[in-house]
Amino acid sequence: MTPPLLFVSDLAGVAVGDQIALPTQEARHAAAALRMSTGEILFVADGQGHRAQGRAIVEGNDVTVDVTSVEAIKRPNPTFTVVQALAKGDHGELAIDLMTQVGVDRIIPWSASRSIVQWKGDRAEKSLTKWQLAAKAATKQSRQAWSPEISQALSTKEILALIPNFTATFILHETARHPLAGAALPSSGEICLIVGPEGGISDEEVAAFEAAGAQVVSLGDSVLRASLAGAIGVGVLSTRLRWAHAPSQNVEG
Repeated sequence: MTPPLLFVSDLAGVAVGDQIALPTQEARHAAAALRMSTGEILFVADGQGHRAQGRAIVEGNDVTVDVTSVEAIKRPNPTFTVVQALAKGDHGELAIDLMTQVGVDRIIPWSASRSIVQWKGDRAEKSLTKWQLAAKAATKQSRQAWSPEISQALSTKEILALIPNFTATFILHETARHPLAGAALPSSGEICLIVGPEGGISDEEVAAFEAAGAQVVSLGDSVLRASLAGAIGVGVLSTRLRWAHAPSQNVEG
């Protein structure tokens, strides 16, 4: 079984032989929930590409890691950004969880015209925190060195202004004639996927995104939930651009 992964604030400069004290919350999780004991192997990461492996030293609720190996993992190129429309209930957090597991690099919450919920005032901060916590939990579960960046929620107008900055942008839409699996993909840069809300992307939004340079593509014959479409889309991109390569190619030595 792969050792568990826990977070620390920063691993830059850490070397073999160093000892790292886990933050209070992570230490309690290791000691109480994971029931780790001294000598067990675990990973620690900072969510910014640094990951270390070591042996736990458990003293009550305090856990220190005796580092035995360190690696710096580069961001894949191209990177994957998902513009995820705001969704009701826990569908948003589920979308973040699934996308993180399959390797999304950046997530931009989108206040689409048909989004049932909107992030305003205190709700915006609370909702963003929930998405960030979902991403962190999924990063730990999938043992990744990088945690996706999640921005503040943007309007359609603000998303339109970003599209020229992406190397390629695809709108996921069930009525599209051309599949994402067959689309021409860049070999480097930043690929963006746009995922609509439960009610779908409006015709006006699709037209505006296309005018800005986005391409409309499908993920098959099924109409997918807003919480699943982004993960499937990132999975398609990962299959074509990442998963055929050995993981060691992304490790800086």
